[in-house]
Amino acid sequence: IAIQSPKNLEWFNSVYNRAGKKNTLLLYNWAKKNMILPDGAFRKKYNIENKVIYFYGGNLGVAQDMMNIVRLAERMKSESNAFFVLIGDGDEEELIQNAIIEKKLDNMLLLPAVDQDTFKKILAEADIGLFTLAKHHVTHNFPGKLLGYMTQGIPILGSVNPGNDLKETVEHYKAGYISINGEDEIFYNNAIAMLNNLSLRTEMGKNSVKMLDELFTVESAADKILNEYKRIKK
Repeated sequence: IAIQSPKNLEWFNSVYNRAGKKNTLLLYNWAKKNMILPDGAFRKKYNIENKVIYFYGGNLGVAQDMMNIVRLAERMKSESNAFFVLIGDGDEEELIQNAIIEKKLDNMLLLPAVDQDTFKKILAEADIGLFTLAKHHVTHNFPGKLLGYMTQGIPILGSVNPGNDLKETVEHYKAGYISINGEDEIFYNNAIAMLNNLSLRTEMGKNSVKMLDELFTVESAADKILNEYKRIKK
């Protein structure tokens, strides 16, 4: 049984009484490196050529607590060079759209889900990869969207549930800033720090690729699966 994060492996073994048994292992999610060069078409289409784009792509649901990002965008309305792009669908899609209208968030664009090729082209034009996880989670996961951010070499700005070891992992590699959901002030300060420092974003982007290379490649996942298979066969 493969579990995708150290903390989640601990949780699983504890809840299902697997401690000391040999049929569970840590297996990170994986992605193939395939960086796409931006062509500027998306920025030109929406007249955001000179903006720093905070990008979120994926499920817009309760499990993510998308209002967490809405609150951040609302607080950053006065930052004329900051712009939020959200792509996806889910239970909170209408909630986000209503908030954009009611709060007059002219710094946020919500778009429906698109095919993978289009998604990757848009992601290539982003400056910062966003993610959020609801604070009520008791298990810990590594959102798949982060693989896209790492593949594209962009820094990560996130908010996680308490105890999620994703925070430690990203911070260890200095690939971004992670706060705990509910720590709105820290989330905001992290966003501002990245907004106003291009060299910081560039360095974090390089570290994002390094994190992918060391933990989340197809090759590392294949090696781990094959090694486990060999161990079982002995």
